[in-house]
Amino acid sequence: MFEEIDPFEKLALEAKFQKLSPGGAISYIECADMQNNIPAVIEVIKFIYDNIMYAELNTKSDYCQVCGYDGEIKIIDEGGKLIWECPKCKNRDKDKMNVARRTCGKP
Repeated sequence: MFEEIDPFEKLALEAKFQKLSPGGAISYIECADMQNNIPAVIEVIKFIYDNIMYAELNTKSDYCQVCGYDGEIKIIDEGGKLIWECPKCKNRDKDKMNVARRTCGKP
């Protein structure tokens, strides 16, 4: 299930429940590549500091070994087949790229 929600709303909502978990709790914000939006990262970190016990930002930081691109490798759908593609050099050789994704939750 996917819910579109502003990251600040999400953190504020989840902050209300963290105190109910004596064993600890963490909130996550899944973000796109934030390298070119440092002011937004700082605002989120300030909000976390002021409003919630523990949270983190998860960003995609993939690497293309062909051109040196460091950011988000895209997934291209070609007739139902999903293919990793570097947005800079269009490399599709998965053996020449480092892609990391975090998956959580239950099916």
